Amino acid sequence: MVNFYTPTKKKFTPQKLTVTVTNLDAFGQGVANHKGKTIFVKSALPDETVDIQLTDDKKNYAKAKVIKYHNHSQQRVKPQCKYYTKCGGCELQHISSNLQQQTKYEALIKLLQKEAGAELNYKDNSPNIIADQPYHYRRRARLSINFVKGELFIGFRQAESNQIINIEHCPVLVEQLDKLLMPLQSCLRQIKQKKSLGHIELIAVDSGIILVLRHTMPLTEQDSILLKQFAEAHNISLYFHGHELIHISGTTEHYYLINHLKLTFSPLDFIQVNSQINQKMIDKALEWLDITSDDKILDLFCGMGNFSLPMAINSQSVTGIEGVDALVEKAKINAKLNKDKIVAKTQFFTCNLEDKQQFSIWNQSKFDKVLLDPARAGAYNATAEIVKISPTKIVYISCNPATLARDCKLFIEEGYNIAKVAILDMFPQTKHIESMLMLTKSG
Repeated sequence: MVNFYTPTKKKFTPQKLTVTVTNLDAFGQGVANHKGKTIFVKSALPDETVDIQLTDDKKNYAKAKVIKYHNHSQQRVKPQCKYYTKCGGCELQHISSNLQQQTKYEALIKLLQKEAGAELNYKDNSPNIIADQPYHYRRRARLSINFVKGELFIGFRQAESNQIINIEHCPVLVEQLDKLLMPLQSCLRQIKQKKSLGHIELIAVDSGIILVLRHTMPLTEQDSILLKQFAEAHNISLYFHGHELIHISGTTEHYYLINHLKLTFSPLDFIQVNSQINQKMIDKALEWLDITSDDKILDLFCGMGNFSLPMAINSQSVTGIEGVDALVEKAKINAKLNKDKIVAKTQFFTCNLEDKQQFSIWNQSKFDKVLLDPARAGAYNATAEIVKISPTKIVYISCNPATLARDCKLFIEEGYNIAKVAILDMFPQTKHIESMLMLTKSG
């Protein structure tokens, strides 16, 4: 039998240091330097001198936590949530809104410069930041159900853990949903078959509040009646979601308003969680595209028409492409519902925008302008086809800076320039970076 030598792992000894933070990284961590090594310090801000303890020590960098603050930055603010140090949802509440937004903007610009080769002189211009209220902005949330010594609680996941933090109030939820948390928890505690409960989806839109209760086993008649009575008392549209979605009470017409248009959706459909930023994002896209009555517009990843229908108010035609059949059908319904407000010819098609073999549905036509709003995976395959269409303007909405930079590199290589960049403060108090940019053809 051969014995292989395995070197003994070097034991990590937490080291204590005193450093001064110089800036923030893209995730809101303080960045300091000690003897040439970069140290990422959780919960520390620029210009703060702190005593730290290393929590991870690599060859080129280290991570640390703060033991003591010697001074506080003027950009440090008091978190509004009492669960801030425990809940994993809103980890940047100690940072002023201005610094959060500026840090995200600079991180995006640097990434586009490095990975896409974009020529952007952001220091010479005021950052384009599309923002609104920093709290009470979230109109949709998924809550977990937790049991502590047999007692039911609802809440969110703990930071860096699968444990559930029990919450009574959440300051990022819109007020209608925040006020519902305690009554809902009280109702669920009366359920007899508690172990059948999964998670809860809450949605607040112009048509009212929706509650979707996920369950893993059929609910008893008594429990169903209790939940129905709760929904009726609070004017809620209630659904049970087991093997399929079943409507229990309240209206089944769910919609939100955008530019005087009514956009209907089902409780399981994707909608933007921040209604104020969604409106401002649409307005900015319309401004950048500068739509005329002669424009033929292509909307990729169109969903149920969030951008398509506002663009159809003034254009000649809008073609929407989406990978989910149900959303395509919903977009068609929304176009008919708003036919008295839109002048463009609208058409919507189902197409997997990762599968090049399906692109003939849309890439054989001529379009003047293109808007795309992909998921986190981006739109690399679609990008290669967009450049063949050669639109004069492209507006790209992104929820992932890495895939945005990757796709923009191809646009730039094919002769497009990034003309405008904006940060969308869609998720204040979090590290998520949402953005939009406009590309125009060189020359």
